[in-house]
Amino acid sequence: MAASGQESPGPLPEPTGHFDPRAKLVVYLLGFGLILLATRPLELLPLLAVLVLGISLWGHWREWWRIMRLLWATLLLFAVVVGLGDGPEAAVGAVLRLLALITASVLFFATTPPEELGESLLTSGLSPRAVFLLEGTLRFAPTMALLVREVREAQESRGIRLDGFYLLRNGSALLAPLLADVMRFADDLAEALETRGFGGPYRTPLAEYRFRARDWALVLGMLAATATATLLILSLE
Repeated sequence: MAASGQESPGPLPEPTGHFDPRAKLVVYLLGFGLILLATRPLELLPLLAVLVLGISLWGHWREWWRIMRLLWATLLLFAVVVGLGDGPEAAVGAVLRLLALITASVLFFATTPPEELGESLLTSGLSPRAVFLLEGTLRFAPTMALLVREVREAQESRGIRLDGFYLLRNGSALLAPLLADVMRFADDLAEALETRGFGGPYRTPLAEYRFRARDWALVLGMLAATATATLLILSLE
């Protein structure tokens, strides 16, 4: 019992997942750099296979497939442009690299909630404003996509077509409500930040973030794998 007669708060809960978000961030950045370093299809195929295996093991096929449905046209155009300029092998390598980068990003963000990543970096000493900027950046695109979809579905239910050429003609019917929703979202966000004391010198984390043996093992294992793969890639140059 505390001196005030109230029970002292218990220990903070553990974050979700098996690994600390900072450990997963280090692994993601190392893998990202390794993908950028690889240029040939034979170098990129094993990296992509490992990432696809991770998507399969963690069960994030739905998120991966949703992103791929949005980007398949871009991948095809990218392959055509690179193929016309540098040949088929360069086109295959460029597409494989882009696929690997997309898959790595999907795997990381699907297994690491932005709020947990921000809280863990805050525990490491990052300023609250920088944490807010990071979380806001990670949440901005999904939030905007949700707002656009809601406005579009509402307008189409009223008989306003927004597909193909009609998007150019009826674009104001989409942009005006979307702008109003964005302004409303900004006001709600400002009120929520003020209520939670944003800008104060202290911020209480919602979970306990600390590196454990498994986190160190993950980071050191990824460092060893990255160093080995880098030496193999450089030796093949």
